[in-house]
Amino acid sequence: MSEKHRLPPSSVPRYEKPRPARYTISDLEREVGLSARTIRYYIAEGLLQPAYGRGPSATYDSDHLLRLRLIQQFKDERLPLTAIKERLDQLTPDDIAVMLKVQLEPSAETWRHFHLHEDLFIAVRDRSGGTRNIAYDHAFDLIVEYARTVLEDLERRVDE
Repeated sequence: MSEKHRLPPSSVPRYEKPRPARYTISDLEREVGLSARTIRYYIAEGLLQPAYGRGPSATYDSDHLLRLRLIQQFKDERLPLTAIKERLDQLTPDDIAVMLKVQLEPSAETWRHFHLHEDLFIAVRDRSGGTRNIAYDHAFDLIVEYARTVLEDLERRVDE
């Protein structure tokens, strides 16, 4: 690796705040085992909030996913949709998470993300309660440096 491609370690950002989870309609179908048609019906009936956006680019968040799971539980108990809607209207996302025993906040173990390219990122686990190993930090810097040189070479080839 040439010196001209070497980056000073301080130039490598270490943490990017995680973005909220977003799901497509097909993600929701896969996660809860319901058809897109049923999910849209629940939205039309007021059991779920509308999607963010419209058409194929519409996205859903963790609240949609959790509410769909809770709807499934209520349906398994043979509750009618009107009773399910009344119950859901009284619940916050945190209430639903507690009912489903789901953890919404990250655990004490966190992940740092570094975006190399719009389609590539590296995730590094920070162990809770432990001290960071400087050797792993150095390895991370080398991996990022190498990845950047490879991506730059690819971009040059595409531009030629």
